[in-house]
Amino acid sequence: MRNRIDIKEEAKQILRNAHVSPILVTAVILAVKFVLDSVLNLVNTGYLFPRYMDAYRYLLSGSYTAILEPVNISAASTFFSVLVSLFTCVLSCGYYIYCMGIRQGLTMPYSSLLEGLSVAGKIIWCYVLMVIKTFLWSMLFLIPGIIAAYRYRFAYYNILTDPTLTAGDAIRLSCQQTNGIKMELFILDLSFLAWDLLSLITVGLLDLWLLPYKILSNLAYFEDAQIRLGRAPYGGATPPPSNSTPWEF
Repeated sequence: MRNRIDIKEEAKQILRNAHVSPILVTAVILAVKFVLDSVLNLVNTGYLFPRYMDAYRYLLSGSYTAILEPVNISAASTFFSVLVSLFTCVLSCGYYIYCMGIRQGLTMPYSSLLEGLSVAGKIIWCYVLMVIKTFLWSMLFLIPGIIAAYRYRFAYYNILTDPTLTAGDAIRLSCQQTNGIKMELFILDLSFLAWDLLSLITVGLLDLWLLPYKILSNLAYFEDAQIRLGRAPYGGATPPPSNSTPWEF
């Protein structure tokens, strides 16, 4: 397996050489998410901008009022929140497809961001299963919930690279892929911590570069895991046997 330093250097090189700018593609994704968050916040609070910007409003106004204002939670706003979360999940998978393409040296147009729609049903069901499983593990204690999140880390990638897999198969395959490397993935996340703090300071502008950098690094671990299991990194292979229910943990 490649070491973390080499993987991150490779990711930076890919960012520099991509035919379609990752920064511009990321800007499209973040702009859509910002609009969705703003509309959701408008429904819940009557304010246009998302609540994570309240801290900046406080710094400008010197008042805690913006942070302490109550959120109006209703059945309609909850339903809309769920729809936004599901759409964001599918849109993110389109972004993963773009990143997978540039890792292979392909020219990925902006339209590739919509390719996740072709497997939207599986992605959404995978999302639901992972939320439920992670929540149930978290009920035991915080640490099992965190471990579960790392176990399911490659589930979306599996669906996107092999659409013949069911959501349950993708999750089970992810558990196999992350076996023995969960700590490596955790350390990878920690290595981005300083960048994450800088992103907060820049009101998220640094994410234009940081987000593709993170995903490209994660995909390197995914590629190695695929090869270790005898699967082509970005081409489907024989799926694991489906002799258990998708609820298997």
